[in-house]
Amino acid sequence: MDGETEGVALLIGNQRKGIAAMAFPLAVALLFQSLNNIVDSLWVSDLGGSAMAALGIVYPLYCVQMGIGNGLGIGVSAAIARHIGRKDREMAERSAAQGLVVAVQASLILTPFLLLVSPAVLPLMGSGDITDECLGYAYPLFATTFLIILSGIMAGMLRGEGAAKRSMIMQASGAVVNIALDPVMIFWMDMGVAGAAWATAISFAFTCVIALVWYIRGRGLFVRIRREYLRSDKAVRRDIFSVGLPEALELSVMNVFNIALNFCVIMCGGTDGAAIYSSSWRVFYILLVPAQALGGALVSVCSAEYGMGRFDMIRDGFRFIAVRAFLMLVAFSAITAVLADPIAGVFTHDEGLRHMRGEMTDMIRMFCLFLPMMSFIYTGSSLMQALDRARGGMYNSLARNLMLTALFFLGAYCFGTLGSMWILLAVGEITGGLMMLIHAIIVFKKAEAAEAPSARPGAPVEARFCRGLRGIPTSPGSPRRIPPVPSSRTRRGSCLR
Repeated sequence: MDGETEGVALLIGNQRKGIAAMAFPLAVALLFQSLNNIVDSLWVSDLGGSAMAALGIVYPLYCVQMGIGNGLGIGVSAAIARHIGRKDREMAERSAAQGLVVAVQASLILTPFLLLVSPAVLPLMGSGDITDECLGYAYPLFATTFLIILSGIMAGMLRGEGAAKRSMIMQASGAVVNIALDPVMIFWMDMGVAGAAWATAISFAFTCVIALVWYIRGRGLFVRIRREYLRSDKAVRRDIFSVGLPEALELSVMNVFNIALNFCVIMCGGTDGAAIYSSSWRVFYILLVPAQALGGALVSVCSAEYGMGRFDMIRDGFRFIAVRAFLMLVAFSAITAVLADPIAGVFTHDEGLRHMRGEMTDMIRMFCLFLPMMSFIYTGSSLMQALDRARGGMYNSLARNLMLTALFFLGAYCFGTLGSMWILLAVGEITGGLMMLIHAIIVFKKAEAAEAPSARPGAPVEARFCRGLRGIPTSPGSPRRIPPVPSSRTRRGSCLR
């Protein structure tokens, strides 16, 4: 392909090598983001339990913003990768440009909505006497919604053309800026919990500037942002939304349900219970990084393979990440369970939270029981995104979160203890992981049987030729040959894989 870069070579080459090469930078970027969230909690914990609770109450709404940005970014990434797989550079560039248009449109809707409804919604989420502190943290984040969404979309643009290292540099740099600004703005500038929010907003602005500079210079990138492609193009946006909208809704719905879960936790353990619940999840998001990174790499690589009609490579890639993500989380969970007490001590060192250390220790150990099964939520959903069937993941996520909400309300009203909540959470997440895995396998088999893209009219000639070499009829009534046994090693750009 003309202008092929190292990133594009990863997408259309050996699927395992491509996934491994892209997953490591993604893992580093996600690790920095998770560490950033933990550092936020540690600095804010010095302000007391009320400030920590404010962080935990607003966090689901912040995650909705992040979910929309990351979900739309996944949609842009998948669209770019599919067009690269079809060797259509123009459509890849149109998808990237329309991603920027989508960022503007989404923020114009979301920003005023969040700013207007937050004073009424936060008390319903359990803010109570700390509503002012919650609003102090929420307003800076809501006012800079455009930067949060644009950052997620531009990271997806880079991943879509295989430039995972640049995506890593962009996101890790933003996290470093946030970590450096936290103590300055929280304590030195005496902004309190609002300082943590402004530090986060500035870090997103920094990541966007980095990505824009790269695209303006255009060095080493396959996709260019062309002015003529910034005009409204509904067909291209539909292509982005086919994956991006269900994924954004999936991530957002998950965090909206977290509001209800937080409410149940507050019913059982008060604002201190909400503080340790949100802090524990920040720890476990770090442990989930391998599953998230492998899933993100699968979306980019296998979207390209889907564009080429290579279901055999998609199947192998999914097995590759599903097994490794599960085993890594088993190992990480065992280590975390052993270190549960000192980890809890880090987040409850303030005198106002010290009495919650035992409760947080028990919670962390209970989380370790279901964490490996959660790997299938990320890997299964990623497979459906790569197959341009992201709605399946969205529906599955909705069902899982409805089940978790029902279990939490059951625990809050029937048992009324935090321990019962953690047990029911484990039951729900284990069941949810199995649901996503089974659903993803069913979706893949149906897609492979009924909608191999290389068999459709208008598919790339190379893809149809490859099918012929494998003995698969390229049209109804074509004779089927006995296919040769494929080699486990593949050559970039070759049909002989």
